[in-house]
Amino acid sequence: ATSARLLVDFARERGIDTHLVLRGTGLPAEGLSDPTSEITDEQELALIRNLVAELDDAPGCGFTLGASYQAAVHGIYGYALMSCATVREGIEVGTRYFDLSYAFSRATLAYADGEVRFSLDDREVPRDVRGFLLERDLSGILAHWTALWGNPVEVRRIEVNESLFGRIAPMVREHGYEVVSVSGPHTVVVDAAAVERPMPTASAAASAVLLEECAELLQRRRFRSGTAFRVREILLRAASSGATQQRVAGELGLSVRTLRRRLEEEGTSYREVVAETYSVVAEELLGAGLSVERVAHRLGYSDASSFTVAFTRWTGTTPGRRARGVRG
Repeated sequence: ATSARLLVDFARERGIDTHLVLRGTGLPAEGLSDPTSEITDEQELALIRNLVAELDDAPGCGFTLGASYQAAVHGIYGYALMSCATVREGIEVGTRYFDLSYAFSRATLAYADGEVRFSLDDREVPRDVRGFLLERDLSGILAHWTALWGNPVEVRRIEVNESLFGRIAPMVREHGYEVVSVSGPHTVVVDAAAVERPMPTASAAASAVLLEECAELLQRRRFRSGTAFRVREILLRAASSGATQQRVAGELGLSVRTLRRRLEEEGTSYREVVAETYSVVAEELLGAGLSVERVAHRLGYSDASSFTVAFTRWTGTTPGRRARGVRG
């Protein structure tokens, strides 16, 4: 909820009532001060939409907001960046665990021609908040660079997709960076020679612990959020009526191809999500004493034999044996 609190504070500083930016989000104002609480992507997007509307989507507001997203507000993720041995390692860790940041874009990293290219793909970010969020994220990245790694002149240029170039270019130039229009993703381009220098806050011992915690946190969040989580919700809700991949993709407003790609980006697949979801449900139902036939029906299988084949593939044993093992 930390990002939501920063958004609410930003609105309050501009005279915008807290209830206006929280309307329709289901978030209580008093709950945002708890640093351990979590909110959904949908709730944060609703909050951002409210804020953008109240600000009339004025260019520059997101850039100002981004400066407040210093490393410490990102918790474990931010401290992991600070503990890295070199700037290169910091950039690579930042990319690897970018889903632990507050950005809605997808990050990639590439090395080419003496340059480090850190790219943000925001094509799937809702259009009505895309400009505001790009401002926030670019500003946050540049603030991180200066605070953690020093001299910002190591940033050679910033490439901005032509769709938002007119909005973003003036404020980027105002802060002293070269900016160019491109047809591809937004990219911060850094001198590769500069990233080999040591980090001033490096700590090998802390880094090992923090990176392990980042990996565990990312795994937990991906299980409870993202496309895989939304697929699980649909599978559980529509199991008995037969939730095909086409139906799930349709409910998510995606093509089957896009659904597969998003799940792949989250390190899983549709088949794996189905197996994880249905195997847990099936074992619970079998453990509760339901017959194999009834469990098969609950999960949308036409007969017990089809369910048995699937369950054996998921778990390595038959539902009958699993039921006897639970009862025995």
